[in-house]
Amino acid sequence: MIPIGIISSFLYLLFTVLDISILAEVILSYVPNIRESSFYRILVSFNNPILTPFRILQERLFGNMMIDFAPLLAIIVLNFISGILL
Repeated sequence: MIPIGIISSFLYLLFTVLDISILAEVILSYVPNIRESSFYRILVSFNNPILTPFRILQERLFGNMMIDFAPLLAIIVLNFISGILL
């Protein structure tokens, strides 16, 4: 049996890594010529399964917007879920 402390530490680390990776993608998206780098592509492929449902939701609610609020919504929901689980 795995102790509860190890599971909660793992979940805390997982949610922290997800938050940091989403923020890193947002910040790096403003850097010129970063989209061609392999690091940015890996970061986008890591975050894409998390951000895609929020982008679909944003598209349905607000139509075609110039600003992508999906990262902000994803971070809010992830923090809400981590608060419930932890």
